[in-house]
Amino acid sequence: MKVTYRWLKEFVDFKETPQEIANLLTEAGLEVEEIIPLVKPFDGVVVGKVLEVQKHPNADKLSVCKVQTNEETYQVICGAPNVAAGQFVPFAMVGARLPNGMKIKKAKIRGVESFGMICSKEELGLEHHSDGIWAFERELSLGEDVYSILKDEQDWIIDIAITPNRGDCLSVYGIAREVAALTGNPLKEITIDLKEQLPEKTADIIKINIHDADGCPRYAGRVIRNVKIGPSPGWMQKKLEAVGFRPINNIVDITNYVLAELGHPLHAFDLKQIKGQQINVRASKPGDLFVTLDDKERKLPENTVMICDAERPVAIGGIMGGQNSEVSDQTTDILLESAYFKPERIAMASKKLGLSTDASQRFERGADPENVIRAINYAAALMEQLAGAQVAKGIVDVYPQPLQQKKIPLNVEKINKILGTDFDQKTIRQKLESIQLKVEADQVIVPTFRHDLSLVEDLAEEVARLVNYSNLPAKKYTTTFYEMPVSELENRLQYFRNEMLSLGLQEIFTQSMVRRAEAQAFTEDEPLAIKNPVSDDMAVMRPSLFTGMLKAVSHNLNRNNKDLHFFEIGRIFGSFDGINLPDQPYSLGVVITGNRQLPGWNVPEQAVDFYDIKGYLETFLGKLFLDNYQIILYDKAGYMVKGQTIAVKIKEDLIGVCGKFTEEVCHAFEIEKEVFGFELNLDLLQKYLVFDRKYQPVPRFPYSERDVAFLVDKDVLAAEVVEFVQKNGGFLLKSVEIFDVYQGPNIPQGKRSLGLRLRYQSAERTLSDKEVDQYFQQIINKTIKHFSASLRN
Repeated sequence: MKVTYRWLKEFVDFKETPQEIANLLTEAGLEVEEIIPLVKPFDGVVVGKVLEVQKHPNADKLSVCKVQTNEETYQVICGAPNVAAGQFVPFAMVGARLPNGMKIKKAKIRGVESFGMICSKEELGLEHHSDGIWAFERELSLGEDVYSILKDEQDWIIDIAITPNRGDCLSVYGIAREVAALTGNPLKEITIDLKEQLPEKTADIIKINIHDADGCPRYAGRVIRNVKIGPSPGWMQKKLEAVGFRPINNIVDITNYVLAELGHPLHAFDLKQIKGQQINVRASKPGDLFVTLDDKERKLPENTVMICDAERPVAIGGIMGGQNSEVSDQTTDILLESAYFKPERIAMASKKLGLSTDASQRFERGADPENVIRAINYAAALMEQLAGAQVAKGIVDVYPQPLQQKKIPLNVEKINKILGTDFDQKTIRQKLESIQLKVEADQVIVPTFRHDLSLVEDLAEEVARLVNYSNLPAKKYTTTFYEMPVSELENRLQYFRNEMLSLGLQEIFTQSMVRRAEAQAFTEDEPLAIKNPVSDDMAVMRPSLFTGMLKAVSHNLNRNNKDLHFFEIGRIFGSFDGINLPDQPYSLGVVITGNRQLPGWNVPEQAVDFYDIKGYLETFLGKLFLDNYQIILYDKAGYMVKGQTIAVKIKEDLIGVCGKFTEEVCHAFEIEKEVFGFELNLDLLQKYLVFDRKYQPVPRFPYSERDVAFLVDKDVLAAEVVEFVQKNGGFLLKSVEIFDVYQGPNIPQGKRSLGLRLRYQSAERTLSDKEVDQYFQQIINKTIKHFSASLRN
């Protein structure tokens, strides 16, 4: 929520600085996130007068201008279409520094020299977009410093984080109410000067029917005729831009102005587009469609509050109007709506539609039903003043079951007990009345704009924040330590985490709710859908850690972080069959891209490849108490490149996959570099971990190694050969390693060479060469026979 310092001062006469006001609000529970000066510092910009404007000899859209200051006349190239002789303008001389940090230098543009710049409001940081230069509306002293002129009109935007329970503070007047209470100054009322010049009555022109009183307890309308559509005055545009609204025209701007100042949304209909001269408030039906002001056809969730005329819907209640009844430049007569909608109904419809507006944000947090009439009268009065409008007499106000004010017992003893204070009733009463809570006898009457107050504890919180939490007495309490036992699962996950960190990988945490398209890239099943997603970006639960990890890779690459080695441990989610809970196993994911190690003067750049991710996988598995796992070629992971994808298998369980992501997957995540990764199902992996191993001393006797190179068919997997040799090599064979794989010249076509190194060792004696050679020759013969292999010469 944005307010301006000067706007607050219109309602409260205080002396505090912007920073002091921000501190008071923050200490009272309304956290100020930022204070932004409307006039940002700049220097070297003075008042100049345009003496002459001529067409640039070498450019159609540029002008050569003569600009006079109090000292001399400068030649300036200008591209603005509205520059004209006789204008007084902000002139940035050579050496000037603008709010965005840009320094003005002498330049030559299309062969003509330019000694400065004529500035627009955008270039001086006074508005987001300018269509031309800023021509002052009055004559000013030549050479006068422009920043000094603007400093007299300096204002500050105060940006406040409003918690969901404080809908009453989503307005300038709501924040002013808080400021009045915190500074001890009175709060001024808004003056409404409404004339109602038309003799006809609103009730004779429009009829309002509420068929959905649950969704819309109150609906009021006014008829306003002879409206002249045009721009709103500069003071209103300036205020609206400061708090985040884009000026459109006087009618729309007035409704936004009342929204910003009072916090109550309004909507203006073109009266001529309202069929049957009636408004019907009803709930939507299944399959209803509606085209909103943003030119989008939307399928309406069932039970959405709809504003309809005699024939069709014209607005989604409390969210957005319709294209079929919007105010245009040809509009002369207006039906002005002011209503109160049930917060739960607006919140539900807004989320299902994926449509959040300034109106819906206020209604779903709880607008004030008693503000309906004040808001509509205020807007009507402004339309009389700023749009030449004439207002019909009276209001059609349909309010079948008025909401009652809540009453809370004023229990001084309980409030003091909660706060640890000894305030008397007078002090507590004064604090509560400062925020417009009425105290009658021993009861507090809660105004309808405070939906969040219902208990004595709520009153205690109000007293505490108004007194200032730092002024409450501090008490010492005995520290109690609660030791929570760590589960076996948590110990195992921490064990895996430590092993990954020891490999030099960086741990990340990503969102478990992802877009449907992102999830479908990593599963053939239907992803687990969220019933009421916050947005389309969080529509389903992730079936793989890769969804979030690749988004993290894309995010970092876009910020020039190129060498990434990430891992994550978290749950993934299977599909839902409608009956049983979906599987939610823990998973371990690793993704790498960029260089193998950070390049330096002595380290050349070496891009990671398939063997790097395979190395991470094998190193990690080698650190675990794991027996008899297999690494096999795998071609069923559609998101990875065939031929560069492997899988980890133990018995019949597929533990995980590893490989290079396809170009299609990378492009879907806006990644243009090669990315490699693996993912392991930790729930399955833990089934095969063996932790009851015992220490074995290092053998006292030396080992003996033998090398052999087999020629095998190229389709024979190296892992199969290693496994066969390991199983059939005898009890003295301790390890088998591949030291060479070759396919090329001097190797028969269709064959390849596998070089194996076999290590033999005994824990009881030194092996003789004869004994080792005997076992070595036996395994050579068995391997040749089993794989139809031969020895490489």
